[in-house]
Amino acid sequence: MARVPHKLIVFFSASSSRDLAEIWEWNANTRGERHADAYINFLRGQTRNLARLDAPGRAIPSNPTLRYHTLKRRAGGYGHVVIFWIQGDILLLLRYFHTSQDWENKLGGNPASEETNT
Repeated sequence: MARVPHKLIVFFSASSSRDLAEIWEWNANTRGERHADAYINFLRGQTRNLARLDAPGRAIPSNPTLRYHTLKRRAGGYGHVVIFWIQGDILLLLRYFHTSQDWENKLGGNPASEETNT
């Protein structure tokens, strides 16, 4: 009998939604609204695809309770890193950072506890 893949339920935290809004704004101002819409759709789609993977992302060395995954449209280009937390059947998206940012240092404390205590 074939194994049914486990699928996580994806939730966008307030912080991740704000990050996506800022990413859209920057792209709209520099490349146009059509590009901004397409890029946000790409990020959301790729992020939701994480829910279908057996072991999504990699553990963050400075905070192994959190995971990250890099989202790029093409190899060698810039993209975004999505930070998330998995608990049971829940995949909680915490933050999005541009790949050129020092995102591990920007994380600071434990963003998972901030989002789950609201």
